[in-house]
Formats: sequence, C-alpha cells, structure tokens
Amino acid sequence: MIVALIVLSVILLVFLLAARGQAPDVVVDQSEENRRLYRERSDELAVADLDDEQKAALQLELDREFLAAADASPATGVPHNVPRNAQPDVRRWPLLAAMLAVVLTGTVLLYQFWGAGNELRATALLNKASEAELTEGERTELLERLQQASAHNSKNGEWIYLYGRLLTMNGDFAKAADVFADILVTLPQEAREDRAAILTMLAQARFFAAGQKADPAIYALLQESLTLQPGDRQTQGLAGMLAFELGNFAGAVEHWKNVWLSLPDSPEAQMLEQGIRRAAERMTAQGDTPDLSWLVRAQLKVLVDLTPQARAAVAPSDTVFVLARAVSGPPMPLAVQKLTVAQLPQVVTLSDAQAMAPGLNLSNHEQVTLIARVSKSGQPLPQAGDWQIEQTPVSNREAGVITLTISQSVP
Repeated sequence: MIVALIVLSVILLVFLLAARGQAPDVVVDQSEENRRLYRERSDELAVADLDDEQKAALQLELDREFLAAADASPATGVPHNVPRNAQPDVRRWPLLAAMLAVVLTGTVLLYQFWGAGNELRATALLNKASEAELTEGERTELLERLQQASAHNSKNGEWIYLYGRLLTMNGDFAKAADVFADILVTLPQEAREDRAAILTMLAQARFFAAGQKADPAIYALLQESLTLQPGDRQTQGLAGMLAFELGNFAGAVEHWKNVWLSLPDSPEAQMLEQGIRRAAERMTAQGDTPDLSWLVRAQLKVLVDLTPQARAAVAPSDTVFVLARAVSGPPMPLAVQKLTVAQLPQVVTLSDAQAMAPGLNLSNHEQVTLIARVSKSGQPLPQAGDWQIEQTPVSNREAGVITLTISQSVP
C-alpha cells in the first residue's frame, strides 16, 4: 500500500515539474512561488481524510520537491530575463489541483481495496480454524490480519472482538485486556448482553494477566456483568473463585450455587460441590451457619401403570415416556425416562441426571407437571391415538412415590 502511495506521489511530482517547464515567459519570483505552493499543499494535506502514515508519506514527497525546486533556482530567486512584476499563468493551477485530488482519491481507494483483501484472507483463515487446527504460521498470520482488520475498520466491532479473543487464546492477556476495554467504551448501555460478555472477557484477561491473582476491581467487573446477565455460568463460576480468594466465602457459595443448580448430576457438579463445602467450612469458622440443604438434589419416584381400557388399546412394544416439566418455565422437559408398555407397572426415578439442557434441572424448579404417555409413533410429542395421564402441580421435593395411571386417550 505504501509503495502504491509513493508511485502516485512520484507521478504527481513529475507532472508538476513538467508543468513548471512549460510555464510562460512571465512568472513571478520563483522562490516565493515555490514557498507559496509548498504551504498551500501542506495545508491541504493536513486536513485531508488520511491516516498519519499516509500524511507522512505525502508530506515527505512535498519536502523533497520543495528542496529540489530551491536547489534548481538561481540564488536571487528570480529567473534570468524575467521581470519581477510579471504575473503567473493561473491556468495550470486547476490542473494541478485535479492531479492532487486524483492522488488522494487513488490512495484512499487502494487503501480500501487493500483492507478488503486483508479481511477476506482473515475470514478464510477463520473458516479453516473452525474445521481444523491452524499451523503456527497461520495462527501468527491470522493474528496480524485481525489486528490490521480491526485497525482498518474500527467501527466494525466483530473484527476487534475476534482480535481480542485470539490474543486471549495465544496467552497475550495484557494486550487482550486493552482490546476488550476499548470495545467496552464503544458499546451502548442498552446492549446488555454484549456488555456482559465483554465485561467477563475483560475480567478474565486481567485476571490471567495478573498471574491469576484475585483483585477487587476484577471481581467488580464480574459483578457488573452478572447484573446484566445473571444466568451466565462462566461468569458465576469465575466470580465464585475470585470471591473465595478475596475471603468473601458467602459470595463464593452464592455464585457457585447458581452454577451447581444449573448442572446435571455429573463429575463437574461433584467437583463444584467440594468447592462449595470448603467455602461453607470457612464461613462456619467465621461464625456463620450456611444453609446447604439445596445441595441435596431433587428426585421424584413415579409408579407408572395403565388402566385396563388403556392397556387394551395399546401394544406391549409401544413406547412409554415419563417426564417432568416446569409449571412456570420452558416447555422442554426437566427429566425424562423412556420404557415400554410391557415393562408396566414400573417405578421410575426422575432426577437432575436426566436434564436435557444446561440449567433445565429438576432441582431448579419447585413446582413441576408430571406426564406419563404411551406413544404409538414412538415420538415424545402427543399425537392422536396416544394415551396419557398428567398431574400438576407436584413439588420437586415430594418424598413419597407418586402414582400415574395412564387412562386418557389423546384426541
């Protein structure tokens, strides 16, 4: 891009020199004219819509031209046989101005073309990274191109965001933190979800840049993020860790509780439970009495059977779905068990171990609806010819065995 800028500048310089050679016999004092032209073009360049690098390159060519013209002029600054009171030929100035405009416009267009090519290459590398691991050279190239793309199109937050993410992945946490801090300044207050995500990434980057040392300012960033997006598990988990390190054990328990309740019964949840109990022990040592009754996961035992009429209408191989769904919440089941008519009557257990999505746990919803359905098609959604029974509301902490006898035909 700089080479193209220099080529265009040289073309302009040649044209100017040629125009000077074709000047009429009546000209003004050449030294004064050179200085006036130099100041005029310098002023135009100063207000041109170019970045500092482009302005510096054009200014350098102006300086060189001015010095060359000064060396070529007689010591008196007045050409031989030319009267001092002669007037310049103003006809050449519109053409010179047009040439300057062509150079500036061409430079901008080349810059835009160069930036588009860079972004296309960056996009190609990102697409490749989604399918296979990049080589070390490709990762370095991608980082450079993302940096160039974010600088070339600073209003496009996507390039800047990707640049910050790649810096984080490469372990350059201090620089990533600077990038995320700059993004945060440009985000409007109403962009709650985006601001929450950037606040978390900024806190993460600063935490690792500080050698994973807890800091109240970093914790404050996470708290601000959680006011915007309380359900974010990553933010809650990191906030719990920082709260623990800062001696805020009650805060750590509360953060980790939100994460634990959103997890199914899994090794990850069991490891988190150990951290929660350690924080609770510290609270006890400080004279507090934490309530950990919620650490006992909810589970419901359901006896599923069929009325004689229903059993006569279905086949032993038909599928039976037993599920719990939140009374107030998403329609997706919180827990599901699948069996066949031949296995009935049967006691099944519904628990967090059967959660179908993060955060959709039986333990998270105090009131649920229980459904038992014979599906003729084998599909979980009810269809004509199926048989079912529904009971609601049911406490997710119901201790006894709940009986569901399938007796209703689905119209």
